[in-house]
Amino acid sequence: MQVTIRSEKITRIRSEILILGFFQDVRPISGYAAVIDWFTNGTISSLILKNKIRGILGEATLLATSKVVTPKILLVGLGHKTDYSDKILQQLSTHVLEILARLKVREAIADLWGQEECSLDLVCCLDAFLQGCLGGPSHPPQGEPAGEMPALITLLTHYSDRIKELTHRIREYERTRTLPSASSSPSHGLGILRAEIKR
Repeated sequence: MQVTIRSEKITRIRSEILILGFFQDVRPISGYAAVIDWFTNGTISSLILKNKIRGILGEATLLATSKVVTPKILLVGLGHKTDYSDKILQQLSTHVLEILARLKVREAIADLWGQEECSLDLVCCLDAFLQGCLGGPSHPPQGEPAGEMPALITLLTHYSDRIKELTHRIREYERTRTLPSASSSPSHGLGILRAEIKR
């Protein structure tokens, strides 16, 4: 699996699926999820108001849309903002990778969920994401194949001036599978939630 990082408008990048995170206790929603909510005429906000999605940690909902160039959206719950950290981001990246494998997704677009909203260190969040991807997919439910990992995940960031630095870190990690400043403590599984299909 290849990971790249870009600084472009999320509505202009074409892929199989967008992966957007939102917090359980932040309303209105923020970040890239808010951008896509606006472009889809409030689809995400409507689901929240109807209590069909809540943003609980690990919650996953799959949507289809024709309002942006990428036709599918995977909404991922980030839990409570006050509890969020790069360690949770690491767990979520493993969790999401397992879902993408089951959906047989080959290419996806994501951001470092919650990094900007929580003012977390950008490099620490990138490290956490890479470690989480390396750890998944893990063990599927009995009788269900894990599927293959996506071939490409494109990460989005607003920090265009740091693309070169972050790309170098990704390539170094791909080469050595080590991170000089990252913790090696294991993450605790979130449990696999079914992706709910809504149209």
